[in-house]
Amino acid sequence: MADLGLLPSFFAVRAPKFETPWVGILFSCIITLTISFLPFEDIAATANILYSLGMLLEFATFLWLRVKYPDLIRPYRVPLGIPGLIVMCLFPSVLLGYVIAVAHRRVFALSAVLTAAGIMVHYLMRYCRSSGLLKFTDGEGLENQQLEQNSIIPGHEEEINGVV
Repeated sequence: MADLGLLPSFFAVRAPKFETPWVGILFSCIITLTISFLPFEDIAATANILYSLGMLLEFATFLWLRVKYPDLIRPYRVPLGIPGLIVMCLFPSVLLGYVIAVAHRRVFALSAVLTAAGIMVHYLMRYCRSSGLLKFTDGEGLENQQLEQNSIIPGHEEEINGVV
């Protein structure tokens, strides 16, 4: 994510021997260890709620884009009108709503805290990028790195030149 410019570039610091992003891995391990002290059922239920919220957001975005930009060129298109799309999204939305509704208060509170933390981190990263507090990559480094890796592998010269 740091290579893509979504996180500060210090998360992409790589170990000299194996080229692994050790800072990002360490940060991920700290989060995982912190969460591991919770009961497994709470972890699973929280993951389900956060996934459900993400899917509901995707459904809403899908419908909004179809209404706002009906003629937008897309790689694929569901051959239904707006009423059909609403019906298509309705059944999974009800199931996702059920997952959220049956959650315990502790799980719901944890999900709310994590969602709020994610939103705050998003705006914090935007502020850090715009004010120059932290250095971010522009995402081109990852593309160049992939091209370099492909050029090392014999027989992949065509992929680099755009011919597969």
